[in-house]
Amino acid sequence: MTTLIVANDLVGLGKVALTSSLPIMSSCQIEVLPLPTVLLSSHTGEFEHIYLRDLKEDMKGFCQQWEQLDFKVDGLVSGYFKSREELELVAQLAEEKQIPLFVDPIMGDNGQLYQGFDKTYVEAMRNFCQQADVIIPNMTEASLLNGSPYLERDNYDKATIEKLLRGLGKLGPKKVFLTGVSLEEGKIGLAYFDKENEQTTYLMRPSYSTHFYGSGDILTAILSSGYFHHLDLLEVCDFALNFMDRVLLSTMSSGRPVKYGLCFESHIGYLFKGFEKLLEEKNGK
Repeated sequence: MTTLIVANDLVGLGKVALTSSLPIMSSCQIEVLPLPTVLLSSHTGEFEHIYLRDLKEDMKGFCQQWEQLDFKVDGLVSGYFKSREELELVAQLAEEKQIPLFVDPIMGDNGQLYQGFDKTYVEAMRNFCQQADVIIPNMTEASLLNGSPYLERDNYDKATIEKLLRGLGKLGPKKVFLTGVSLEEGKIGLAYFDKENEQTTYLMRPSYSTHFYGSGDILTAILSSGYFHHLDLLEVCDFALNFMDRVLLSTMSSGRPVKYGLCFESHIGYLFKGFEKLLEEKNGK
């Protein structure tokens, strides 16, 4: 059994972060140890009167116990933290227990930091990413980590993307997934940079005008599962994007407002079978 700590926010309404990561990663045959960072009644997009509880003190309790226990864990996948102090708690846990890191450096989008974050948080996240094996930033987060200007859509090419990826690789991670890359009209996807061979691979799918809350969380859940299962990451990427396209099409055809979350439940069987096939191919080699 592959066991991962997943540090992220826990949301009641909207199916993002831990709420979606748990069923998705279980379908990828991962045993998940949740480490909630923030408790929210819903995600913060298109909802009002949101209940929010900072779980910094609760995280301290989790980390204090876990640091003393001798249990097997194969990695830690991180997402949203409310503060620099929470981030540093998890960084210390990972360092003391020598846990490999897969980091989604959630802190901004559309060229802007999320509300409540500042330059000190960016620096703390940059330090955290130096510990990581893998990072998966979006275009905004990649620019913040690299200390370079934000790349506006339709204002970059492959050479610009690859320069950015090399800069991120110099931080320390062995592999970088850059999400939200669009090099042609009607297509969006990711760029995968493997520092070992200095190669960048682009994987694209159709883009839709709708904003889908939680799509990045699902992508991170599948790719991190593949990484810690030691699967071929290009195969995992291709499969993950196929799964995501199915989910997005189902969500749009459901007629339900997208703020209530992605309709992934009917595709869990597809996810399980596809991941099982990848694991069988790996074990058969």
